[in-house]
Amino acid sequence: MTGLLSLLQNSSQSLQAQSIYTATVAQNLSNANTDGYSRQTAQIAAVLPGDRYGNSYIGRGAVLQAITQSRDRFLEAQMPGAFGSQKQSATETQILQSVSVLDSSNPNGLSPAVSNFYSQLRALAQDPGNASYRQSAVSSARQLAYSFNQTAQSLDGARRGIDSSLEARLPELNQQLARIADLNEQVTRASIAGASPNDLLDARQRAVDRVAELTGAQMIPNSEGDANLTLPDGTALVTGNLAASFSTIADVSNGGHLALRITLPDGSTPNTIIRDRVGGEVGGMLTARDGALLTAERQVDQLAYDLGSALNSVHQGGYALDGSTGRDLFTMSATVAGAARDISINTSIASDPTLFAASGSATSGPGDSTNLLLIIGTESQPLSGGTSVSGSLAALTTAYGAATERAAAVNEGDQALLNHLSTMRASASGVSIDEELVNMTKSQRAYDAIAKVIKTADEMLNTLMALR
Repeated sequence: MTGLLSLLQNSSQSLQAQSIYTATVAQNLSNANTDGYSRQTAQIAAVLPGDRYGNSYIGRGAVLQAITQSRDRFLEAQMPGAFGSQKQSATETQILQSVSVLDSSNPNGLSPAVSNFYSQLRALAQDPGNASYRQSAVSSARQLAYSFNQTAQSLDGARRGIDSSLEARLPELNQQLARIADLNEQVTRASIAGASPNDLLDARQRAVDRVAELTGAQMIPNSEGDANLTLPDGTALVTGNLAASFSTIADVSNGGHLALRITLPDGSTPNTIIRDRVGGEVGGMLTARDGALLTAERQVDQLAYDLGSALNSVHQGGYALDGSTGRDLFTMSATVAGAARDISINTSIASDPTLFAASGSATSGPGDSTNLLLIIGTESQPLSGGTSVSGSLAALTTAYGAATERAAAVNEGDQALLNHLSTMRASASGVSIDEELVNMTKSQRAYDAIAKVIKTADEMLNTLMALR
C-alpha cells in the first residue's frame, strides 16, 4: 500500500510539473509578438534519488527544475554596440539629408545668387549709364546678401533644431537609466530565492536596448546579476541600483548651443561630455551639429567675408555717377564669425543705384565701366582659401555632400549588421508558434497519461482496501 500511495504522490507532483510546462508554453504563445520577449523553457527533470525496492530503484516521477530564458550571451553582448552604431549613423544621415540650403540645384541657394550677381554686372558693363541695368545690378547684390543671410539662418536653424531634439531625448534617457537601476534591485531581490525572474529580465533588457539606441551604452554584467551600463568611453551610467542623469547647459564657445552634461551614479559634480564620447541617437545629433553643419556654417561665413571684403575693396576705389567715391558695396561684420548672417547691401546704394561705383574716375562720365570691370574680375580672383568664389562654393557644397554620403554609407553597413544580429537574436530567443504548439500537444498528452496513472493507482488502492 505504501507503494501505491507513493505512486499517487509522485504522479501528483509530475502532474503539477506538466501543468507548469503547459503554462510556460501558454506564456510563450501569448507573447509571440511581444517586442523584447525571450522564449521561456520549463526544465522538467526526474526526481532524485529513486525509491529502492529490493535490488532495484523505482523512479519518483518528475519535478520542475527551472524556467529558463533562451538567450545567446554572445549575441546579446554584440547587440548594444549594433544598436548604438546604427542609431548614430541613421540620426546623423537623417539630419544632414534634411538640410537642402546647400544643394546646388536649389533655385534660392548661393550658387544661383552668385551667378546672377555677376551676370547682372556683365549686363551693366555693356551700358553703365543705363538706369534699368543699374537697378538690376543693385537688386542682384541685395539678393546675394539675402542668400548669404538665408543660408546662414538655415544652417543655424538646423543646429538649433538639434538642440531642441537633444533636450527632448533627455527625459526619456534619464527615465530609462533610473528604470534599469530599479530593475537591478528587483532582479536581485527576486533572485535571492534562487529563481530566475524572467519577465523582469526581459523588461530590463528592453530598457538596456533603448539606452543603447540613445547613447551607444555597453552593458557590463556582474556576479550579482546587475546590468551595469557605461558609455563607449567607460563613463558609468548605471551601477547597481544607482543611475546617472543627463542635463544640458549653453556652451558659449559653441555659439550658445547646448552642451551635454552627466551627473554620475555617485552623484558627483556634473561633467560636460564631448560628442566623441557618446554614441546612439544623441551621438548622431552632436556629430551632425558640431561636425558637417558647423563646418558648413564656418565655410559660408568665410565665403561671405572674403567675397564681401573683395567687392568692397574694389568698389571703394570706383566712382558713382555723382563723382563720389570710397563707398562700400556691402555692410559687413568686422570678423568672419557671423559674416554671412550680417552681410547686407549698403542702404545708400540700395536706395540710389546711381551711387554704384562703376566708373574709374570722377570725370569720365556715365559710360565709363573701368571700375565695374574690376568688380567683375573678383569672380575669378582667389579668395582666402586659394580658389575663386565659384571654386569656394563648389568646395563647400562638395564637402557637405561628401559628409552626407559618408554618413549614409556607414548607416547602410550598420543597418545590415543590426539586421543580421536581430535575425540571429530572434532565432535564438524568439517564439516559434509551430514549435510551441507541438510542445503544447506533448504536454497535454503527458498530462493525460499521468492523470490515467493516478486513476489506475486509485483503482488499485480501492481494490486493495476491498480485500481487507
